[in-house]
Amino acid sequence: PLNALIESQRERLHAWASGLGGRVRFALFNGDTPATRRQARGGSTQVELRNRRDIRGLPPEILVTNVTMLEYLLLRPADASILQASQGALRWIVLDEAHTYAGAQAAEMALLLRRVRAAFGVTPGQVRLVATSATIGGENDAQDRLRDFLAALAGQPAPSVEVIEGRAAEPALPPPGPDTPLAPDTLAGLD
Repeated sequence: PLNALIESQRERLHAWASGLGGRVRFALFNGDTPATRRQARGGSTQVELRNRRDIRGLPPEILVTNVTMLEYLLLRPADASILQASQGALRWIVLDEAHTYAGAQAAEMALLLRRVRAAFGVTPGQVRLVATSATIGGENDAQDRLRDFLAALAGQPAPSVEVIEGRAAEPALPPPGPDTPLAPDTLAGLD
């Protein structure tokens, strides 16, 4: 995702990972990630690695990055420790804004995904690719076209691709009632 989206996920990831008691750690890895603890103005926590030194020293279970940094990760000698420590461990790749990959950019992404799997020492069958988009769909043949596109992007046969289409739904709410005063003592007893 874009850097702004990466940053917007920090709170959500922190709350989720904190609930797991440190068994799963994450890092946001982009061009703004500080190199050292001192530059990060606060060290890593039990669930979030906040600088490149910590990320490279003991790679997290979840690494949120962007395409540019993923390319660098494959090429920079300083990041080789991340790949070495993660051999055979890559299980999920999530691509947001999948609708932006078209033409040459889609071909470049498909090649990058193949290089990433090779660098992490996994086969296409060992890694699930999740591609999300809020703007694809609606046409009669959209699911078939999406399936074919994602199969080519992931290097998988089309029957192994599942397209899940979201639908907006209004929640069923009770009818509005008369306004009543809130009872703080009653509210304080609720979980």
